[in-house]
Amino acid sequence: MIKSNYFKDNEDFKNHFYRFIDWNKVIDLYEDGFRDAKEYKNSGNERLAMSPSSYQDALDFYETILDSTGDLAGNDISQVAQLADREGLKFEKGKVTHPQEMVDVIEKCWDAGVIPTAFKRKYGGLGLPNVMKALSLELFYRADTSIAIAAGSINLSGILEKFAGEEICQEYIPKFIEQKYSITMGLSEPDFGSDLPNVQTKAVKKDDGWYVTGTKRFQTMACGLNGRPAAVLCLARTGDANSGARALSFFIIEGQHLEVTGIEKKLGLKASATCDVAFDNAPAVLVGEEGYGLVKYVIGMLNGARMSVAAQGAGIATAAYFEAKKYAEERIQFGKKLVEIPAVAKMLNRMEREIAAMRCLMVEAALSVDNFHWRAEYMKDDGKSDREIRNDETVKSWERIANALTPMSKYYNSEICNSITYDAIQVFGGSGFIEDYDVARLYRDARITNIYDGTTQIQINAAIGGVVAGMSEKGAFRKYLVDFMQSGSYSDEVKELFTGFEEGVELYRSSTPQQKDEYSFEIVEMATRLVNGLLLEKTTAMLDGNDKEHRTRLTSDYHLDSLALYAGTLVKLKSKSLVVA
Repeated sequence: MIKSNYFKDNEDFKNHFYRFIDWNKVIDLYEDGFRDAKEYKNSGNERLAMSPSSYQDALDFYETILDSTGDLAGNDISQVAQLADREGLKFEKGKVTHPQEMVDVIEKCWDAGVIPTAFKRKYGGLGLPNVMKALSLELFYRADTSIAIAAGSINLSGILEKFAGEEICQEYIPKFIEQKYSITMGLSEPDFGSDLPNVQTKAVKKDDGWYVTGTKRFQTMACGLNGRPAAVLCLARTGDANSGARALSFFIIEGQHLEVTGIEKKLGLKASATCDVAFDNAPAVLVGEEGYGLVKYVIGMLNGARMSVAAQGAGIATAAYFEAKKYAEERIQFGKKLVEIPAVAKMLNRMEREIAAMRCLMVEAALSVDNFHWRAEYMKDDGKSDREIRNDETVKSWERIANALTPMSKYYNSEICNSITYDAIQVFGGSGFIEDYDVARLYRDARITNIYDGTTQIQINAAIGGVVAGMSEKGAFRKYLVDFMQSGSYSDEVKELFTGFEEGVELYRSSTPQQKDEYSFEIVEMATRLVNGLLLEKTTAMLDGNDKEHRTRLTSDYHLDSLALYAGTLVKLKSKSLVVA
């Protein structure tokens, strides 16, 4: 892997941080009048000692986090990634052993203080808005997915801040951070992957608390990291076996109360422990209210899970692109560098513009979550009722946009990540098929991105309702697009895309239910590429000189790809077999 600071060597990434993101708005949302700094003055709580007290303080803090993460990712993690992949994991008598070099580099990340990104400062976390979490994750994932997952698994317990009571948060989150826990989300079972309403793991209440019995599959890092502690956030049935989603509750189960019965032998992520676990009357702590485990708590964590995989897709794709570009600039064939061969240059150019779009979409989706989540959080802190928060028009509008953009970003970034790693191997030719080069590992690791945390098909189902209903006359998604287009001067290509998307939505609405199921993907794809086109043009307008000229060409080529795709989709939707008389 290329050795460098992954924050400093990536011009598009730096442009997002230094030019494209309106940090004053983000800081207003997250810092909320710098309430943590004010609380530190009043209470002297040392966990709040580093809280920023001005916009510049906050921005300097964010920059330091990304610079430190980029340095560790590019100069440390990336350099042991191939070794960790080759050595893999050892499993014996219920114990999983990770490569020592992997453990050492994760310890270095802990020492640098860049791991607990998902927690507020009052619990010992870094205190970061969602857009910063996404950017930080991308840097880790560019270096290596297995190590990034092992290091960052603790951040899954960020869900406790949203749904657990203050007593549980104060008891568990600081402990998880201080003792460097690994956390896994105990959802899937051997017979129930995404079919969560039918999970059978059972929780029983006794005089002294709750006890859980059952099995879970695909439990990443449930084993802990070479002797360090772990915990499972477990979905379990507290009602009748046939009572569906309303009988499921959410629990914390400490790692000493579970048995790791095996680990998966996988195509990729070979240094990431994917465990099968069993609970036998395991002591558990109920999170929130009984019966809301799936319908409220697990559903409530989906935006975060989607954003994590969107960042993973951007990170892996970026790694593959930089590796392929470096190889193409150095490798001589037919008397010239590979990069000078038009067919190779065409692939590299497509990689670059797609990654630019992926990063734009990831950032925009994260910002949409910030726009509703922190408003709702601080309204709650200020004593507003749940009903008042739900009825707040700004919160409602941004939540609808986030519920469309986050599955769109997860689907798009994971699918394009697979495509880009495929092309990266093609640039390397036969060498790319050999494990001596990192692109082979990147290709294997990319394949899971459009499967776990909800397959692409599930993401399409999650997005299609908000997209189509949102395109009604007063719909939230239409308003989002129209406001976007009215905020600047956009090209004729974007306007043509908007018109084509409107036509596609109308044709989709006139289709039969079966046809809608068949063509949901195409409609969400059209919506996603329109949003990406708008974002590319918006960010291009913020540049000048050669940077602006280069991004203008990149954006124009992206529009051309979109217009060609739109044309094919509209032909399908207009065909006699799709239009209902």
